[in-house]
Amino acid sequence: MATLHAPFPYFGGKRSIAGDVWARLGEPAQYIEPFCGSAAVLLAKRCPAALEVVCDGSGFIANFWRAVKHQPAAVAGAADYPVSHI
Repeated sequence: MATLHAPFPYFGGKRSIAGDVWARLGEPAQYIEPFCGSAAVLLAKRCPAALEVVCDGSGFIANFWRAVKHQPAAVAGAADYPVSHI
């Protein structure tokens, strides 16, 4: 299974060290991500664990990932509009 990349940059993101994290952890049966953010470490995991939990100080982060998993088309539609020219 191919690994995925975080879809957005995140302050304090762990994308650059995700491979090192999994080299040290191996393939755990359960994985809890205490500081999820962009989910870079979880997305870099080769095979899903039996239980994967994302936690973050912002409840919106977990809700975003839940929405992407269960309603990806709706998330894409909501992200496509309105257009921002900031």
